[in-house]
Amino acid sequence: MHKFVAQIKNMVVLTLFALVLSSCSNASESDDIFGRWVMTEVVYDDGSVNQLEAGNFVDINADTITEVIKGYGNRQYPYTRQDNMLTLTADDEEITWQILIEATHRLEFATPIGKYKLTR
Repeated sequence: MHKFVAQIKNMVVLTLFALVLSSCSNASESDDIFGRWVMTEVVYDDGSVNQLEAGNFVDINADTITEVIKGYGNRQYPYTRQDNMLTLTADDEEITWQILIEATHRLEFATPIGKYKLTR
């Protein structure tokens, strides 16, 4: 009986350890998008591409996203993240950005405007 209780304790400890490791890896994954991203182009639904000049960027932190677009100014949105979906709040409207590619130096979002291509 004592051996059985010890095995159950070991299983509980291993399960808790696995859960802690899992939550740590998810936290670091979502942190990977934090920082300033240079907006290089926007691909519209019709396939046309807008190559953007230097000085356009998206700044992402834990609770806000700021778009700085030449000719349009700065726009800042609070947001939440659920897996690969970001929900931004603009005035009383919710806007969804879907992460298509999330890599160290490359990030792509599907937005209502089109596909944002970003680099670091």
